[in-house]
Amino acid sequence: MQLGLMAVLIFLSSAENGSTTRDPKDRRQRRISTEVPPSCSRGCELCSQYNGCLKCLPKLFILLERNDIREIGVCLSSCPEGYFGVRNPDMNKCTRCRIENCEACFSKGFCTKCKEGLYSLRGRCYNSCPKGFSTTNGTTECISTVQCELGEWGPWGPA
Repeated sequence: MQLGLMAVLIFLSSAENGSTTRDPKDRRQRRISTEVPPSCSRGCELCSQYNGCLKCLPKLFILLERNDIREIGVCLSSCPEGYFGVRNPDMNKCTRCRIENCEACFSKGFCTKCKEGLYSLRGRCYNSCPKGFSTTNGTTECISTVQCELGEWGPWGPA
């Protein structure tokens, strides 16, 4: 009986040493690697096989593209239309333009291109130019309609 019990203990001991279970840390290290796998975009400094690029090389912007419930990171030299670049010491990011009726923006609060059929004034989009403003030369930019009257030349300075 003791011999059988001893054999079972030796078997279990050797099975434990040759176990194929992995430490969860090892699994995490395989997912995030500084080596750029073929699936990662060019210019990527830190990459995940599940989420694409996590950090881009300096001077590049990271754009997070939605793919179902995941976001995939891609490195770009400039942000696409509908986004603007935000530079930080740690990482440069493309941020979605959230100004109403805006197609392209320069910053969080300044639109550079309104959607078709709308007019632009001081970084905002309007259905028509506000009072005191009108378009010129067929553009969609509103400019001041201040009317100046021309008169005779007069002396410079107070009379």
